[in-house]
Amino acid sequence: MSNLSNVNPKHIDLLTAALRSPSAHNAQPWKIKPLADQVTYELHYDHNDYLPEDPDDRDAYLTMGAFAENLELEAPNYGFKTDITPVFTRNGEDMYIAKVTISEDPNPVKGILNEWVPRRVTNRNHYTKQPLTQELIEKLQEYNNVLIEPIKLKKIVMEASMLSWANPRFVHDLAVWYRSSLDAPDGFSSKLMNISPLATLLIKFAFWRGHFKSKLLQRLYSTRDVSMFTAAPMAAVLTAKDMKPETLFEAGRNLLRSWVVINALGYSYHPFSIAIDEKLTAPKVAAVANVAVPVALYRVGVAKKAPEVHSNRKTLESVLI
Repeated sequence: MSNLSNVNPKHIDLLTAALRSPSAHNAQPWKIKPLADQVTYELHYDHNDYLPEDPDDRDAYLTMGAFAENLELEAPNYGFKTDITPVFTRNGEDMYIAKVTISEDPNPVKGILNEWVPRRVTNRNHYTKQPLTQELIEKLQEYNNVLIEPIKLKKIVMEASMLSWANPRFVHDLAVWYRSSLDAPDGFSSKLMNISPLATLLIKFAFWRGHFKSKLLQRLYSTRDVSMFTAAPMAAVLTAKDMKPETLFEAGRNLLRSWVVINALGYSYHPFSIAIDEKLTAPKVAAVANVAVPVALYRVGVAKKAPEVHSNRKTLESVLI
């Protein structure tokens, strides 16, 4: 019997749309458990898809917050509304994040975020220097982002990137989630990351080596991304007051809102949280941004072209438990 038989047929399209939520390396580590009442679902984080470079589970809670927000924003597009109740319990490898109740809404109210959430896309191409509009600046600040000129973070991003290429766990993580086929349901490909054939060969060489002790090679592998980061007109640091699960979960919801509104107002974004993932550089980002806890970093601008490919997604049936 198919797992879909446990799902309310009316909810299949909505739940499938929610799967377009973002996740590090496109790992899609969420699991959905339908309950017997046919209206309630448990949202779980699957530690079998655990990322070694997320030892504090920061990315786990951000990812699940973004997933919950994606589900809530999509609901009116399908004639529903959601009630999301955080849980945050853990049993071994399983993290039970939240309970979601889906109910019909005959008169759904839709705003710009509801309209644009299905069209949200990460753009890893080069950006122009066109400045952000005041409307976008205010929206990003409303969602707890601090905006900074990328050049002020250049040395920090370079240091973080070089440290990462020297870290066997980081390189192993990339190797695990790299996909040669564009048809793979998860992970990332060279096309998705906007990497040239030559750069792809260099990446595969890094996988073979495991990591780089040479500062020269570390810098070589870091220069392209740092150049793209500093060429953008603005960088955004998503902030939080602490690292508690409930705080990070809400920050993940703010991150999803931020990325949707960026697209809605004609701009693009590209995550660069490597500078926050690294323990040595995260405090430096916090100091430059003058914030207590930075939880995500990304560049914002007008992209010179649209992405060539979009990331694939697992099927709804494959994430049900």
